[in-house]
Amino acid sequence: MIENKKILFLVLFISVILGYYQTVRTDAPNYELKLTRHTTIINNTIEYPYKYRLLNPYITQVWYSSLGAALPQKPAFLAAYTLQNIIVFAFMFFCLMKFFRLWFDDTGAVIGLLLFAALVPLSLTGYDILGDMTTAGIMALGFYFINTAKTKFLYPLLFIAAFNELQLILLIAFYFFAKLSNLKDKTVWLNSILLTITFIAGYAAVYLIRGGSAGSGDVNWYFTKDAAFNIANKDWIVLWFIMIAPLIYFVFKGFRAKPEFLRNSAVIVLPVFYFASFFFIARLREIDKALTIFTILIPLTLMTIFPNNIKKQKEERLNT
Repeated sequence: MIENKKILFLVLFISVILGYYQTVRTDAPNYELKLTRHTTIINNTIEYPYKYRLLNPYITQVWYSSLGAALPQKPAFLAAYTLQNIIVFAFMFFCLMKFFRLWFDDTGAVIGLLLFAALVPLSLTGYDILGDMTTAGIMALGFYFINTAKTKFLYPLLFIAAFNELQLILLIAFYFFAKLSNLKDKTVWLNSILLTITFIAGYAAVYLIRGGSAGSGDVNWYFTKDAAFNIANKDWIVLWFIMIAPLIYFVFKGFRAKPEFLRNSAVIVLPVFYFASFFFIARLREIDKALTIFTILIPLTLMTIFPNNIKKQKEERLNT
């Protein structure tokens, strides 16, 4: 049995490796571009929607300003982003660990973390990587709250999420379709409405702070430019095939016996809401924005490949 402290060490170790990898492979080689992008976000001179993605740039600005008192600009900037890289990866993998351990024993959870970590290098793009990894972490934490009936924690989570990325509103869809019985549950309907209001309130706060013309020409441009790019550049198909196709057989083998939340997320929310919206608001070659797909597919896959590490089945074996 692997102790929880050892899993936490693994989370931190993976985070340091990937955080440093992001720095040396992407941040440092593109220092000038990264600095310009960071500065335009802080100065609120960047275009929509990037001007509303505040969470990581402003936290990183704290490290950057502090380190700038003792280091030259470039070392201070890269050190600040290295620190924030590690923090964000640690947050994401910690949340994934909490979610995976709902379904698996410690060994199964570790296998899930390692499989997820193996996919991350293919998803690193260079610009909004921290926001995308934060999104994956928030989604995983939201999934944990949904499956442990801690709905009240979704409210502050979604309010904070509004300061990161717009796609996090899809967490409400995962909540609503967690169980098909939710369709007739008045409490779920009420919570879904209130959660939507909470997210909109957070996004409205960002709008009031940052200004801009969200809701008019900027939004029309935002929704049409990525759809056109995805149609014109189909190289994303190979990337998605390499990362997703090998999992599909294992995902659907014995599908009906797997947890309802995972099943409904895989066949309802991911294709109907997640992928469909992605086509219009993201470039599909930037699969870092779609890591939540693997938060669902990986446990479904592992339940087929490593059934002995499923918590329920393990408990049944111990009782016989």
